[in-house]
Amino acid sequence: MSSGIIESWADAGDEFSAPPDIINNPDGTKTVITFRTNQEGKKVKITQRIKEVKVQEKVHPLIAKRKNWAKFGKEKNKPPGPDTSTTQLGEKVELKLGLSWKQAEKKEEEDKQQERASAVSIQTIKCRVCGGDHYTSKCPFKDTLGAAAGLTPTGTTPEPGQEGGADAGKGAGDGTAPGRYIPRHLRPDASGNLPSREARDDSTTLKVSQLNSFVDEDMLRNELFARFGPLERVVVVRNRETGESRGFAYVSFATEEIAQRALDLLNGKGYHSLILRLEWSKKKKPT
Repeated sequence: MSSGIIESWADAGDEFSAPPDIINNPDGTKTVITFRTNQEGKKVKITQRIKEVKVQEKVHPLIAKRKNWAKFGKEKNKPPGPDTSTTQLGEKVELKLGLSWKQAEKKEEEDKQQERASAVSIQTIKCRVCGGDHYTSKCPFKDTLGAAAGLTPTGTTPEPGQEGGADAGKGAGDGTAPGRYIPRHLRPDASGNLPSREARDDSTTLKVSQLNSFVDEDMLRNELFARFGPLERVVVVRNRETGESRGFAYVSFATEEIAQRALDLLNGKGYHSLILRLEWSKKKKPT
């Protein structure tokens, strides 16, 4: 007696090996009738209606010839061409050979060289007094911060009679070339040209310390000191090499009374996660 267990689909009975009935219909379609046994052990009839569509495809003559080769081995009795039941056709990949990739690489290398050359040619302008993007000679704070730091505007035109004559002789005596322009702060009589820090009027200027690194001049004008009216000047002291804020700034007010009011109201207050410290930039003389 059969146990009813099929170890392989190749060992199945006639219901699996019986060929299907194919009926050609007048409209060009085919009706395929097959019999199978379902999970309940009942024999069922499966009817399928198939319409064959022939698609012409242009391929290389050698490929067309290879498709018509006779098969061998266990497949020798089957018609030429791939068997859809055992072969799955993949996506076609067209290989286009050419030399355009060399030109693309060459163009990309030329673009990189142009970018490097332009980066070297561009020079960043940076003020040595306030760190802004302008020349030091055009800095609006050169008379205040510049004098404190010992800097003077460079690139200025010498006054008449200073390129030669006595100044030129002194320059040659100091080891410089004859006729060379000598800046004012390097001349022997430079002591009276620039005002000293004590002679400067900073009676309305406050030093604001403990500022966050991202605080700039606009934030100080529009957020912190906007209530005290228009300001004379606001300068955030920055690192000369990196341009980052050093954490303090100088703020000049219209009058000394307004500066005193700002000092009383904002000293010790919080601003962007830090506690502000305000003090006079120039110490007051005891009265």
